Order: sequence, then structure tokens, then C-alpha cells
Amino acid sequence: MSEQLLNIIKKAAKEAIDESTPSNVMFGTVTSTSPLNINVEQKLNLTSEFLILTKNVVDYTVDVTIEWNTENRTLNANHSHEANSDVSVNSNATVSPNPEGVSVSITNEVSSNVNVQQKNINLTHNHSITGRKSMTIHNALKSGDKVILIRQHGGQKYVVLDKIY
Repeated sequence: MSEQLLNIIKKAAKEAIDESTPSNVMFGTVTSTSPLNINVEQKLNLTSEFLILTKNVVDYTVDVTIEWNTENRTLNANHSHEANSDVSVNSNATVSPNPEGVSVSITNEVSSNVNVQQKNINLTHNHSITGRKSMTIHNALKSGDKVILIRQHGGQKYVVLDKIY
């Protein structure tokens, strides 16, 4: 048997074995996110056209039902004021009719000492969040992320299953 024929038979046997294996689990590292590129086991670079991404590796929005009260928050607004003042008011007035033509001077002196007591103001509060709300899950791949991939049958597409922590 010629060596060329032997190589063809070996290649056919390898392909038959590869075809009978429905998938392979592989490990990779994200080398770029825009455009997406994953290096698999330091020998194969996969671009986005060969990748199928699951929810575990993308950002997505989901609706959730929530019943939650935030923790109490307190703002200290306690304070007092003190105001001491002396006020003098001098005013001149002309009274009419004034038969004597005399100018009349009116002087008012007012003294005041005001002390406002401390006010205690309670601003403790919380917020209630209830009902159906949208929430974004931030799972997008980042450069350097280690990932688990499954090679689809035939080897043309790779499912990026999850990140490795």
C-alpha cells in the first residue's frame, strides 16, 4: 500500500471519528470585544461569525416582580438659632396743622433679645419598590475573560457557554 493511500485512509478515519463526536468542550480567553475574538487553547482564534453567545455571556434585560423596602436613611437636620439685637429708631415728623410751627421729634427705642430653641427634625425615611420592573443583567464578555465553549458537530460553530471564575 502506498504511503499516500495510507495517509488518505488515516485522514478519513480521523474525520469519521470527529464526525461521530457530536461536540467538544473547549476553553478560551476573550482577546477582544469589538470585534469579538476568542483564542481557544492558545491555537485557534474565533471571530463572532463562528460564535453563538448564550445569556450567560451577554448583557440583557429581564422583567422581575419585586417587593422591597430600602433601608432607613437619616439626615440630621437638628439645629438652633440665636439672635441678639438692639434696635433704635429715631424719626422726625411734622405735625399739621401745627399752629406754632414747631417741629415735633418722635424717638422710639426698641431692644430685643430673641433666643430660638433647638428644633429636632426627624428626616428618617425609606422607599418602597414594588411591582413589575425591568432589570439589566450585565454579563457581557470583557477582554481577559476565560470562557467555556462547546464545538458544534462539524466544527463550524462554537457555543460560548459561560465564563470561568
